[in-house]
Amino acid sequence: MPKKQPTFTKTMQLGIVVPNLDAAVRAYEEQYGIGPWEFMEIGPENAENVLVDGKPAEWRSRIAMTMIGDVMWELIEPQDENDMFGKFLAQRGGVGGVHHIAVQTPDFRQTLADQQARGGQSTLSGSFTGIEVHYLDSAPDIGVILEVFSGMPEL
Repeated sequence: MPKKQPTFTKTMQLGIVVPNLDAAVRAYEEQYGIGPWEFMEIGPENAENVLVDGKPAEWRSRIAMTMIGDVMWELIEPQDENDMFGKFLAQRGGVGGVHHIAVQTPDFRQTLADQQARGGQSTLSGSFTGIEVHYLDSAPDIGVILEVFSGMPEL
């Protein structure tokens, strides 16, 4: 059988859920010299067509982003204990941790179609500042959620 072509070709972002964004950024800056950080609020005003497990929903998070080498590090403070990020934080006893890895795909639409063909779904999807984003239910297969997108925000 021929070897399958890679579904993802580059790691673009590491998504880390934190209980307190300001404290986490301060720790990265003061203890590790990591920064500067760009801050954003995600909510109905800039996140459109949001689906959680295929159903319309709102997405609210505070995030901070910085580049470490070629990889964007994204810190996410959930604003809703019942959304994907809030539930992840609760499952980890409020400690947080690595939630997802955003990857570049050779063919965004084909990646989504392949996921659906395997019976997988997007646990969270929507458009954020014109970029279509899907968090794929890949953790049962590979141990981490994959985020795929139609473009990548620049810092």
